[in-house]
Amino acid sequence: MGKRARRKGIEPDDSVRELAGLGPAAAGKAEPAVTDPADDTVALEPDGRLREVSLLVEEVDYVYQLYRWIILTGSVPKAQEWLKKEPWPHPDYVIDVFGSWEKFLAHAHVTTSPLLARLRAADAAEKDVAAGRKQVEKELARVEDLRRQVQTARLAREAAEAARGDERSRADRLQRALDAAETRAAAAEARLHERTAALDAAAAAGPDTAADERAAALADELDAVRAHREELLRQAEELREQAVQDAKTINRLSTVLAEQGDAGASAEGADASGGPDAGADPPATVAEAVERAAASAQALRFTDDAFTSAADSPYRRPAEILETLRTLDELAVLHADPDGFGRSLTQAATERGLTYKHDVSETARSRHPHEYSTTVDGHRVDLGPHVALGSGSGAGFIARIYLHVADGSGDVPRGMYVGHVGRHLPDTTT
Repeated sequence: MGKRARRKGIEPDDSVRELAGLGPAAAGKAEPAVTDPADDTVALEPDGRLREVSLLVEEVDYVYQLYRWIILTGSVPKAQEWLKKEPWPHPDYVIDVFGSWEKFLAHAHVTTSPLLARLRAADAAEKDVAAGRKQVEKELARVEDLRRQVQTARLAREAAEAARGDERSRADRLQRALDAAETRAAAAEARLHERTAALDAAAAAGPDTAADERAAALADELDAVRAHREELLRQAEELREQAVQDAKTINRLSTVLAEQGDAGASAEGADASGGPDAGADPPATVAEAVERAAASAQALRFTDDAFTSAADSPYRRPAEILETLRTLDELAVLHADPDGFGRSLTQAATERGLTYKHDVSETARSRHPHEYSTTVDGHRVDLGPHVALGSGSGAGFIARIYLHVADGSGDVPRGMYVGHVGRHLPDTTT
């Protein structure tokens, strides 16, 4: 109807003309009717009300199409959408009638429609529900991951406890062997003393080659027994150190297991309340562990050599490095007090479960002076105090953290400085 109808060559019907107040004679040609030239009657002019009625009909038609679109699609159309869809009026025709697309929508009272407002609110609520569902699914996946981590930590703790039991049994066996060796050594020494006394007496009476040979054999046996005892003592000491490391590992795993259990419980509570998780993943490398420790440190300071050595370290348990550095930061806070804190750093570190050595040997320092030094604020300082990590052999299983502990009397301020993290520095055994 309207412009769209006229452009297709369709004329308004008689009813429209009657609405405009025209008689049947106006339904013919578009040109004005003329009388006989001989007649003095003036020619009829087109009535302007026909154009007005046509515009009104076009407005009604376009508004009807607008409401129809809203009912079918549930949304307010844009001009481009009617441009692409053939059954709908061309947007240019609508703009010709109403002046603009916005005036067209305002004329139909679409912008203030409470029905569309409720529809938009329903769409927003549906999006919120979908987002909440995704968040719940994400939290459930995270809780499941935490449960797997807890299970892994529990299995690791059980394996460590089993290994500790095996090491304890082995230590008991070695202790029994050591006691037996000491008994044999004491008996051999007693026999040697007896033989020596007998030989002294025989020597006074005259030479005896057979007795000398027996004495030499007994001395050799005694030396062998002593060497065996020394070996057993060394093995027993190693087993004791290994047992201490295993105990620390089990305690650490128990702590991690408890923390992850609490995190899992917190995550389940967060699922119910929709709260976010504040936890962080463990570091993947020693370098990442050092960076995270340096970022959160209160008093512990890190040199450039600490980051360089950490980047070169292949140690397989970077989370242990991060935990140890945070413990050292606690010690650095205590050490920052010039009046002291009631005990030595070695004692405080041992109480916190660290294998802390207050210095390295002078032989190692004299043989490798460059290795056991670092730079702090442009000043060269020595490294000595260190923490031992891991057990076994190889840089992937053992690590060291070397420190410089300044009392404030030298070139650098009082504090604890990390100079090396990672590989074991060379000493008298390497």
